[in-house]
Amino acid sequence: MTSNSVSLFFLFFLLCFYVHLFHNEVTLVKSVRGGKSTNLAQERLFVNVIKPQNSSQVKRVVEFPLPSVHECIVSPGSRFDCGRDRLLSRAECEDRGCCFSPLPLSPGPPWCFYPHMYPGYRLGPFSPTERGQAATLTRETPSYLPKDVSTLSLEVMELNADCLHLTVKDPSSQRYEVQIPGVVPQSKADAAEVLYTIQYQHNPFGFIVQRKSNRRVIMDTTVAPLLFADQYLQLSTMLASTLVSGLGEHYTTLILDLNWTSLTFWNRDMAPHADVNLYGSHPFYIVQEEDGFAHGVFLLNSNAIEVMLQPTPALTWVSTGGILDLYIFLGPDPQSVIRQYLQIIGYPMMPPYWSLGFHLCRWGYTTTNATRRVVQHMHEANIPLDVQWNDLDYASERRVFTFDPLRFGDLPEMVEEFHKRGMKYILILDPGISSTSPPGTYPPFDDGLRRDVFIKNATGHVLIGKVWPGPTAFPDFTNPETRVWWDDFIKNFHSKVPVDGLWIDMNEPASFVQGSVDGCPDSDLENPPYTPKAVNSLQLAPAVLQFSLFGVPLVGADVCGFGGNTTEELCVRWMQLGAFYPFMRNHNDKPNAPQEPYVFGQKAQAAMRSALNLRYSLLPFLYTLFHHAHTSADTVARPLFMEFPTDPNCWTIDHQFLWGSSLLISPVLDEGVVELVAYLPPGTWYSLQNGQPFYSNGQYLLLPAPLDTINVHVREGHIVPRQEPALTTTASRLNPFFLTVALSAGGWAWGDMFWDDGDSLDSFEMQKYCYVVFIVGQSQMISEPIKLNGALDGLVLGGLQVFGVLSAPRYVIANGEKVQDYTYHTDTMVLTVTGLTLPMSEVFTVQWIL
Repeated sequence: MTSNSVSLFFLFFLLCFYVHLFHNEVTLVKSVRGGKSTNLAQERLFVNVIKPQNSSQVKRVVEFPLPSVHECIVSPGSRFDCGRDRLLSRAECEDRGCCFSPLPLSPGPPWCFYPHMYPGYRLGPFSPTERGQAATLTRETPSYLPKDVSTLSLEVMELNADCLHLTVKDPSSQRYEVQIPGVVPQSKADAAEVLYTIQYQHNPFGFIVQRKSNRRVIMDTTVAPLLFADQYLQLSTMLASTLVSGLGEHYTTLILDLNWTSLTFWNRDMAPHADVNLYGSHPFYIVQEEDGFAHGVFLLNSNAIEVMLQPTPALTWVSTGGILDLYIFLGPDPQSVIRQYLQIIGYPMMPPYWSLGFHLCRWGYTTTNATRRVVQHMHEANIPLDVQWNDLDYASERRVFTFDPLRFGDLPEMVEEFHKRGMKYILILDPGISSTSPPGTYPPFDDGLRRDVFIKNATGHVLIGKVWPGPTAFPDFTNPETRVWWDDFIKNFHSKVPVDGLWIDMNEPASFVQGSVDGCPDSDLENPPYTPKAVNSLQLAPAVLQFSLFGVPLVGADVCGFGGNTTEELCVRWMQLGAFYPFMRNHNDKPNAPQEPYVFGQKAQAAMRSALNLRYSLLPFLYTLFHHAHTSADTVARPLFMEFPTDPNCWTIDHQFLWGSSLLISPVLDEGVVELVAYLPPGTWYSLQNGQPFYSNGQYLLLPAPLDTINVHVREGHIVPRQEPALTTTASRLNPFFLTVALSAGGWAWGDMFWDDGDSLDSFEMQKYCYVVFIVGQSQMISEPIKLNGALDGLVLGGLQVFGVLSAPRYVIANGEKVQDYTYHTDTMVLTVTGLTLPMSEVFTVQWIL
């Protein structure tokens, strides 16, 4: 740079300085430009701090060097965006010291991107802490972000052999940190057992986590700078493969699209379609490493977040506040990753048995009599139904904790009628509390005001939004008193209407206005310097397999669809698929055509009835899967890659899924389909319908799929406990059990069953349950009760099916006595034994003598 150019530069600077004197603080970011490129290491970054004589304002001039041509040689797929906060021109990009190179791709790589070794924080020496080790991160010059933090505290904690925990905080300012009760206690592992190593780049700071066994890089944050400002936190990392799942809740495929996409975390009441943020936030991802290994990463942060995905493969986290609180789970297999994640956030609840039955709902059952007629039609059609629901139709003026005295005046009596049928009842309960009723006439609002339980606005008054009843106040559930108030009103309502469950809706929270009826205040919190891509809308959303990764196994889409009208054929297919949702509910919107099973033709009804009877017969098995989810963090509805992580064909499949490790479900998802291409992983799989064996080397097969059939296969070596179905679980739980046994090539199989009263809370924790193991080997099945509490008393095994019996038995013996009622099908090699009355609470044996 010549002396004249230097003089002109500073004249320009002084002019800009005086023009902006009226601002509280201005940061001018300039690049040092010269006639030729220079080495970044040879140039200095500096800050000029100028304090005017007649002002307390401080002006900062941050000068970044223009990167060299060599430093900007970055493959398009490996560019990391230098302008996530806003769209930059070439001059603005270069003012940040970044590279600018347009490309004719959309979506595609950023035009403004970081050069190699972009300046950032410097890592200081580590010192021991109670939980691990800590170091200070400092940056010599401010970044281009407003209110950036120049000194950070890094803490690294080895929670155990397979979990690494890192936090990055501002030590000079208290920032919100999410508190979770389920954090696993730290247990120092032997160095030889630890699955990972961590290395550091000191300047600019970054860290690299590797899998110790094969040196695979799990995370590498040296690829782009760490940024930490008051309302902008950014961390980028390389990914070990392109097989990334998680980061919900979004309407995506199981394997995320890494082609320059972004995902926003900001809870909204939103219809399920691509490129929008939905109901909940699960900032956790799992990566398949393509050799059976897997790992996961969880960012514990409740602020608005955006995650950018790129085909490098890599991702970038950007949060609008809080701290960087990262957990890294080393697996080494996918199921272990999920278990390690749930050890942090908590294991799933154990649902009541009846909640696994069929649920029926609609917005538009406008009276108790209309609701009764639905239940009566279902029973007349001999179609199982466990739980009847009502949407907000029941409430007086759409106010929760009330019921309309004219249309639902006999609601308590209707609920008791359902109970006598062996059914359960659920109604909707929105947390928005109507604020317009005359004082003294609506206790939930009156008492809420008195107990100070509602969210306040910036002026300290109750914030009023708008939901179904109109102007609405929102409970502040971070206030302990609010939880007591909420509990009090639920108990009071339940004393009048003995509901069996509550449907908590609109709790994102959802509101029909932006902010409040008074709008939004003009503040940094409402108008941050960076806003993730969020959509403001209101509707509903499915994603069963994704939620199994997030530790929410009791999940299912609205069977036959909530929005729009379905067709008879699609509703049949959806009922068949829904029969294998962990949670099965048919729900419909008010303006749509009816879609209760009984409104369709007899052929469709028969197919729906068959699907529901199949589900009800499998409920002992499903309930046992939920027990393992609750106690061991196993998944219920399971992606194929979870069970077969070394099979490349399973890595991306999301149109088939497993129940546990035993059942493979291959549903028809389109109209007009009468045969189905399905993948069977290596091994022997038996048709659940007739026991026909399929010997797979890991291949796709063309399977018949008539309208009355859903293809379900049992995996060799597994025993599935079942029970004769009925119209309700109250009735089916009294019926005889039967077992489906799928023999391995060696003639063995194993299964188990958890059983309790089906309704009590914490039965496992209180030791009030039964647990039975079934083992088959050498043509003999043995039942071994591991724990008994009386819940199985009076219940019997009525029969069993054994798939894969190579020849017809000469006779069958149960508990030492010959059995007369059995058949053997030579073409399918299936042995069926019926007419048994073996007590489930006792040891028993069944032998087939070949």
